[in-house]
Amino acid sequence: KRGHNIMRGLVLFSLNSANKRRPLLLGQQLSLRRSYTTDSPIIFTRTIDWKVGSSRSRHNNMQKLRLVRWMAVVLPVTSLASSSSAASPYYSTSSSINKNDDSIRKVVVVGGTHGNEYTGVWCIHALERAQSKLRQNYPSLEVSTLLANPQAHLENKRFVEADLNREFSHEKLVPLGEEGLPQTVESLRAKEIDALLGPKFIKEGGTPATDLIIDLHSTTSNMGLTIIIPEGDPVMAQAAAYVLDKCGGEDANVRCLMHSMPNRDLRPNLSSAAKHGFTIEVGPVPQGVLRHDAVELTEKATYALFEFMEQRNSKKEILDTHLQKAFPLTKVPCFRSAPAKRPGEMSGKIPWPTHPDNPNFPFVMIHKSLQDRDFCLIRKGDPLFVDLDGRIVEYTGSHGREVYLIFVNEGGYYYSSSGTGIGVAVKTYYDYQTGRLEVLEEEKEEDTQKEKNEYASSKEEL
Repeated sequence: KRGHNIMRGLVLFSLNSANKRRPLLLGQQLSLRRSYTTDSPIIFTRTIDWKVGSSRSRHNNMQKLRLVRWMAVVLPVTSLASSSSAASPYYSTSSSINKNDDSIRKVVVVGGTHGNEYTGVWCIHALERAQSKLRQNYPSLEVSTLLANPQAHLENKRFVEADLNREFSHEKLVPLGEEGLPQTVESLRAKEIDALLGPKFIKEGGTPATDLIIDLHSTTSNMGLTIIIPEGDPVMAQAAAYVLDKCGGEDANVRCLMHSMPNRDLRPNLSSAAKHGFTIEVGPVPQGVLRHDAVELTEKATYALFEFMEQRNSKKEILDTHLQKAFPLTKVPCFRSAPAKRPGEMSGKIPWPTHPDNPNFPFVMIHKSLQDRDFCLIRKGDPLFVDLDGRIVEYTGSHGREVYLIFVNEGGYYYSSSGTGIGVAVKTYYDYQTGRLEVLEEEKEEDTQKEKNEYASSKEEL
């Protein structure tokens, strides 16, 4: 009709009724001939009238009941790109830059992946108020923010139904549930985030919409400031080395933790939706609590990362000189997490037994000698747990004769969907030019012995 404009939008949320039809797909681009003047998400519904009668009534009075047949929430495309539009409470951006090069330009800082971790949420709100400062100091970057799990944050919970940071695997993102309906609040939200920032699983030759996701977390464990990156990403390896040096290194209780999961497709965490992922973890911080010192540490690491990316985009020679001076042999000290053994985990843990009626309640306590001693060395035979009878359960050497414990008594790891237990790591180095971990002497011995056994076996077969 005259006066109506065409609005282009992106589908963020879609539900259909019990029928087999799937009205809208997440991430679908729409052109809607309506007159809208807002950049906020808009709810569209299509209704169907049902006639309902009462069998008790003498008169066959039919009552019209209007039911929602399907519903979709559409975010206008302009709100994702325009710097002059009002900031969305769930997604805001500082500018719009589109360059076809290998530089990191589009950066999204995520808070509230776990709803009761308030540090990251505070930091993204602060970044939203510092948009002009970000544009001035980091002109090559497009810095945006995202509140990952608004429903869990509103309820002050780690998650509503499932851990959002375990929902970005191929099995969970690509297939749809029965009748096209997501199974949990978090699985739906993961698809929304993947449509906005990814997609993670894309056809050959394509790239995600986001160059880098910086995921801000806090932990109840005494982890200090921990930078978490995946193995095999040289850009993030250099970024972690730069942030590690700028924030003071291990002398300042700052460490790097590398997950030995080079294949991005196998990572189930949120930051894997982008081309690169970088996680900042600060603790100890109680759940649902803000601590000034934790916020300062998180912001210090975040701004050091911004500085790294700005130099990489515009002052590469200065950056290379800085890294060579800080790490002359290109080796960066780090902790490598144990390989994941359970589905959906990013790293291996020493699991604890749980109550048969409540999988979130452990049947052992962490031994007092380990409390608040993250990154401490534990050897086979050392005290690990205490059971209900007061008996000490020793470390059996399940992950090696000597290992370092991480995320000791982390509150989030009491949930079965997050993976219960204590994290395990080994101390090593990585090469910041390749992003690859150094092979430990113990592993070399194991590989040599394995080769000898295989040779002996093949010789016997011959």
